[in-house]
Amino acid sequence: MTCSFLLAAPTALGQDAVQQIVQAQARFTFDGAPPETRTVQLPLHWDIAMPGRAGQATLDMAFERPPESAGQLWAVLVPRLGNAWRIEVNGHLLQQAGELDVPNHAWSAKQPARVLIPAALLQSRNTLTISLRADIGRRAGLSRISVGPAQAMRAPWTWQQWIRVHVPQAASVLSFLVAGLALLLWWQQRENLYAAAAVGELAWGLRLADSWWEASPLGWPIWGLVVLVLFWIWSAAIYLMVRAVWDEARPRLEQMGVATVILAGPPAFALAWWLQLSTPVVVWMLMSMVGWWWLVLRLGVDAWREPRWDRWLLVGALTGCMVALTRDIYAGRASALLFEEPAWSKFAAVGFAILVLLIVSMRFQRTREALVQLNRSIQQRIEQRERELHEQHLRVTQLESEKAMTAERARILRDMHDGAGANLIAAIRLVESGTASRSELLQTLGESLDQLRLSVDAMGIPAGDINALLANLRFRLDRRIRAAGLKLVWRADALPTLPWCGSSCMRHIQFILMEAISNAMQHAQATTLTVTAITDDDGAIVIALSDDGRGLDGERGNGLRSMQERAALIQATLTLEPVHPGLGIRLRLPVAVDSTGRPLPD
Repeated sequence: MTCSFLLAAPTALGQDAVQQIVQAQARFTFDGAPPETRTVQLPLHWDIAMPGRAGQATLDMAFERPPESAGQLWAVLVPRLGNAWRIEVNGHLLQQAGELDVPNHAWSAKQPARVLIPAALLQSRNTLTISLRADIGRRAGLSRISVGPAQAMRAPWTWQQWIRVHVPQAASVLSFLVAGLALLLWWQQRENLYAAAAVGELAWGLRLADSWWEASPLGWPIWGLVVLVLFWIWSAAIYLMVRAVWDEARPRLEQMGVATVILAGPPAFALAWWLQLSTPVVVWMLMSMVGWWWLVLRLGVDAWREPRWDRWLLVGALTGCMVALTRDIYAGRASALLFEEPAWSKFAAVGFAILVLLIVSMRFQRTREALVQLNRSIQQRIEQRERELHEQHLRVTQLESEKAMTAERARILRDMHDGAGANLIAAIRLVESGTASRSELLQTLGESLDQLRLSVDAMGIPAGDINALLANLRFRLDRRIRAAGLKLVWRADALPTLPWCGSSCMRHIQFILMEAISNAMQHAQATTLTVTAITDDDGAIVIALSDDGRGLDGERGNGLRSMQERAALIQATLTLEPVHPGLGIRLRLPVAVDSTGRPLPD
């Protein structure tokens, strides 16, 4: 379509001779239709003036140059035009953007245009020609135009750049920063609020980028659907954020209603694509806005009943967004006068991002305080548990001490019973019988005394030193052995120390040997007692005692049973070896131990 505008009367703005063009005559050309010429008032909102039609336009507009400004550089300021455009003055091309002959080209003409007019091209009365290409649903059109000296146009141009480019760019960057921060918090804590805030702010930031990005990455209407999908993602993410702020306690009916509106988005987009009409999308947008307004009012009532700062902040942020979006939808679909006005959502995005940042920060602070309190509680529990364990340890230590004392008493009683006690009992029986001689009684009492001395000596023998144990045993019993009429043959090599054999083990070895020697002296009727102590090929200590007496009589008394029990307790090997004549006793003590330090059995 082609459209020509002829200015009726320019309006001078102040002494700087800045003129604003607000009226023109136009010629419209649509595909397959003859040109249409008419007079129009600016701003021209194409989607309202030519609903559902695409085409081209050429605009001729007259402006005057005051004589006093002759020789000055002039400029044309157009806050909004497009979708594709070309600007000429007096038939000379000044600047163009986009492809006029390519429908739905990616160029969107979303930034204001400032075109310099060389002084050589200006006359006292001039014609400004603007050609446009307009696509359906892309908010094409032409705003009111300012023409004047370039110096005077600098301030209005700077202002338009700020409100249409710089502020939206800053808002997009702020949304991306908030999304990045929320994503980092979600990565640390995996909380739904942070994930929803990250996705919502990312979608919102990308949607804002569309308001200042001149060349869309995709052609139309694909890119328009992408922008709608971003709004759809934002809607879903923000409701998830609402649920997180309300601790997931939202009414089921409300959740179903919001889900219905959100899920209706993709079918509406697909239907609009198939029909090549924006009506399904418009219906869905209106339904969404009504749903969101209802939700904001409901959230406000709930926040009033159960006040909390993060809920009030979220209600305020949503209210600001809904006001801005409602106004922008009205300006884009129903009001031609607001065509050249910047969208409010650009500015509401800044406040929304800041409020979302506050909500996320407050939630993080609350979570951090909860974690600090939990850590403090855990620390107190740990300290209490440590005190309980310490008290329990003291009780266990006391019980172990008492158990050790009891075991020591039992050992002493057992040693006395097996050693000095048995001899004292025998002495008492001799006295009671009245048949014992003085020498027999003295011998029995002497044996008891030797047992006591050996028990006392065993306490001072180093643990595991078998050499010292055998030397002490021979020292204490040599006199008694010889008094019993036995010849003692003693051969003991230098024996290794047994690291695993403690004081209890040493006492067991001592009593085993004492019992074997006592049996040889009292019952064997032998003449020779041989004691040997060597180390075998495996490194184990072997202590052998043999006599030339009468040997075993077929029965084994308590003494032999006690010796075998003591050997088993220290994991030693005790064997009886009959000889002719007499009896041999062989005690083998292993040197190897297991991982716990216990001796390994043969």
